[in-house]
Amino acid sequence: MHLPVLKSVPGIRVAWLSDHDSRRADALGTAYGVPAVGARSPGDLPPCEVALLAVPVEARLPYLREFAARGTAVLCEKPFALSEDSHREVASLFVPSRLACGYMRRFYRSVQLARDVLTNGWLGPLRHLSIREGGRSRGAGVSQSFLDDPKLGSSRGVLADLGSHTLDLALFLTGATQFEVTSRDVVRDEAVDRKVSATILLGPAESKVEFDYCVSWLDRQPNEVRLTFDRCSLWFGLSPAGPLYLGTAGHTRALELSVSAAAGALTYGQAFYLQWQAFLAGLRENTESPVSAQSCLGTTILMERLLQAT
Repeated sequence: MHLPVLKSVPGIRVAWLSDHDSRRADALGTAYGVPAVGARSPGDLPPCEVALLAVPVEARLPYLREFAARGTAVLCEKPFALSEDSHREVASLFVPSRLACGYMRRFYRSVQLARDVLTNGWLGPLRHLSIREGGRSRGAGVSQSFLDDPKLGSSRGVLADLGSHTLDLALFLTGATQFEVTSRDVVRDEAVDRKVSATILLGPAESKVEFDYCVSWLDRQPNEVRLTFDRCSLWFGLSPAGPLYLGTAGHTRALELSVSAAAGALTYGQAFYLQWQAFLAGLRENTESPVSAQSCLGTTILMERLLQAT
């Protein structure tokens, strides 16, 4: 997803790509006209101004230390980290404008509009949030994926792979910086989490919002975000082009809302493009971008709490 988007961003030249599997790197490089390079260690990589780091999260630290020492800005794929301590350790190596994480769902048009509704209080105070995602799946959807390897532990289950996106959406939509996990249920296959259900309270004590959450590889979920207010509900699907619906509290009637005039992405490619555009603009202006690593610290902390051993 990243490579064709980066090839279309004005003023960007993709200098090289590298992969542990040199044959895969060569094939991809040939397809997109980008030189593929081999490297035995992070220090062997050629120079660049900005790096996309999409290796497994457990393998990133040596690369991040090398790029920080070189002054190279980095956008990491999600999840950014698996613990609060590791998140803070990595973030401390960079100034905020030069380190980001790829939570690209923030740029969906439906998400942008829902956030405007909440920020401006157009429907009154939020009373309840529900996000449920998943379906019957073996996991990552690719053969011999590291995401399904029990040796890597629960860090490579459904919560890190799929759920980190929706946890980030909950905090992004509500702007919550405080949260409390009041209940949780984790279904594991050996060390790999396959389904995570939880009730979480978002926000300060005087205005807590109950957040009903589920992500699963075991059964089909509604795959929607639902915001409940005093007199109505607003809900939408988890694909970029999905419409928003506004209905009564009992959901007996629903109105489909047009999002054609709203800002944001209607395709996955557009979401990746807007993510890169935001990060690169922050680099040029030396300001923290909407996708900064600091902005998703809460997502890492919440994910860690949900996976803590009972």
